[in-house]
Amino acid sequence: MRTIMAVAAAAMLGALAACGGSRSEVVRDEVQGRYSEATPFKALAEEAGGLIVTGIGTSDKRSNFALMREAAITSAQADLARKVESVVEAVWKRTMADWSEYRKSDYKEASSIEEMKTMQKSIVDSQLRGPWQMQELVDDKTGRYWVRILYSGAAAEKWAMQGLKDEGTLRKYFIEGQVKRVQEDLQKDLDEARKRESSVRARIAELVKGQ
Repeated sequence: MRTIMAVAAAAMLGALAACGGSRSEVVRDEVQGRYSEATPFKALAEEAGGLIVTGIGTSDKRSNFALMREAAITSAQADLARKVESVVEAVWKRTMADWSEYRKSDYKEASSIEEMKTMQKSIVDSQLRGPWQMQELVDDKTGRYWVRILYSGAAAEKWAMQGLKDEGTLRKYFIEGQVKRVQEDLQKDLDEARKRESSVRARIAELVKGQ
């Protein structure tokens, strides 16, 4: 089985819903924790390993708290989408590189990249919808509102692998006699990603609860 996690993590660090959460987006009367630091959220060890992907958003102080919070969440969603796209790109390119000896003679890199971009958009549009597991902070000096969405890196890998292992997709790039082999290898990686996803979701819930 070929390892994709390390490449995905590197891509995310370089670039720097169905997230499995159940946290409501109903505006709360109070936001626990008030910080004055320029960067209010502490770095997560799980981010460095690619286990957790985060999207951070912020909004200036407004008289309408609901609108301020909504603006911060929208900003965080956009940041998360960019990072999830990086994970998808890493999975796609790693697969193409790992099995390059079995690629078709008429393989075209440009066509591969275009299909990858289509997959990125599809995953972002269909999966990154929430409800989100979030951490929320308010700067006690400026009133600036901050949101950090926590998302499973394994979930992002899972969506990419599921799209890639489609037989129709693989037949476009790999010779007929090796499609099954590539598909089986992707299935092994997919099974591992699903196992990680469950534990990462539990960890995200702990982090949000313990904010």
